[in-house]
Amino acid sequence: MSSASVAPRLLRGGGSFQSELRAEVAKILDARTRRIGRVRFFSKAAFMLLWTAASYAYLVFFAGSWWQAGLGCISLAFALGGVAFSIQHDANHGALGRRWSVLGLSLDTLLGTSSYLWRERHNHAHHTYTNVVDKDGDIEQLPLARFAPDQPWSPWHPWQHIYMFVLYGFYAPRQALMGDFSMLLRGPNAHVPLKRPKGRTLWELIITKTIFFGLFLVMPMFFQPWWGVLLGAFVTLWILGIILAVVFQLAHCVEEADFTSEAKLIAEAEEDGPREWARHQVEHTVDFARKSKLLNWYLGGLNFQVEHHLLPSVCHVHYRRISPVVEQLCAEHGFRYNANVTFWSALGSHARWLRRMGVKPA
Repeated sequence: MSSASVAPRLLRGGGSFQSELRAEVAKILDARTRRIGRVRFFSKAAFMLLWTAASYAYLVFFAGSWWQAGLGCISLAFALGGVAFSIQHDANHGALGRRWSVLGLSLDTLLGTSSYLWRERHNHAHHTYTNVVDKDGDIEQLPLARFAPDQPWSPWHPWQHIYMFVLYGFYAPRQALMGDFSMLLRGPNAHVPLKRPKGRTLWELIITKTIFFGLFLVMPMFFQPWWGVLLGAFVTLWILGIILAVVFQLAHCVEEADFTSEAKLIAEAEEDGPREWARHQVEHTVDFARKSKLLNWYLGGLNFQVEHHLLPSVCHVHYRRISPVVEQLCAEHGFRYNANVTFWSALGSHARWLRRMGVKPA
C-alpha cells in the first residue's frame, strides 16, 4: 500500500488549530522580524562553516599527536553537527526559500548524506506520520532497537538503554558509507516511497559523494598517515552520529510522546474518521530545554520540535518567539503540549523509555 493511497484515510488537515496558528504567526513574523531573522541565520551559518573549516584545517595540517588529533575530531564533529542542525535542516525544509536551497547540499558534501534521499525520508515520511510504526522510517531501527510499543520485541532489547548510546555513534558513518546506497538499491518501500534519482539529481548525488570522500579521506592522506586518516574520520563521524541521533531521540522517543501504528490509524479512521494532522504532530512530538539560549542557538531550534513539525517551512531562528503562541493555542484546543524542562531531563526520559521498551510485552 503506497503512502499516497493511505494518506487520506489516516490523517486529515490541520483544522481550525492550524488556521489560527498560521494567522498568529503571520502577525508575529512581519517584514522587519523576518529581515532580522535572515541576518541572524546567515551570521550563524557563516560561523558554523568557519568553525568547520578551522577544525578541518587544524586536524589535517597541524595535528601532530594523538591528543591534538582527538581534540580536532571532537571540534570537527560538533561543528558538523552545527551545520546539520542550523544550515542543511532549514535549507532542505525550504525554510530559506528557493534562492538558498543550495545550502541543503552541505548535508551531501560535509556529512556524506544525500539531501535528496533525506528529504524523501524525513520531510515526507517522518513529518507526515510522526511516530507511526510502519510509516515513520526514523523510528524503524529493528532489530537493534525497539522504540515503540507496536514494534516486535527481541531478547537483546532489555539492554538497549545501555548499548544504544554506543550504537548511535554508527549512525553518521553508516549513512555516509552504506545508508544512501542501500536505499537506492531497495527502492520504494512503506517507509520511504522515494523515486530513484535520475538526470541532474543522480549526477548531483554522485558529485557530492565524491566531494565528501575527497575531503574526508583522499586529501588528508597527502598530509597524514593513511591509518590516522581512517581512524580520525571514523572517530569524527562516530561522535557526530551520537550528537545527531540523541538530539532526534529527545524530541520523539521519550516517555512524553505518543506512539501509534499504521494499523491502529486505519482502524481509528474507519470508526471515527481520520485523525487531525496538527493534533497528531503536537502529541507525538516533544520540546526540550526551551529556556537554554546555548542549546537553542546550537541545535538550530530543534529543541522546539513541536513548533518545527507544525511549521517546517519557518526558519528556526523564529521558533522561540512562536513557542508561547503554540502552547496557548494547544491549551485552547485541548491538545497536549509536551516539553521537558532541561536537556538532562529529556535525556533521562529517553533512557527510561528505552528501558521500558526493552521489557518483554505480556
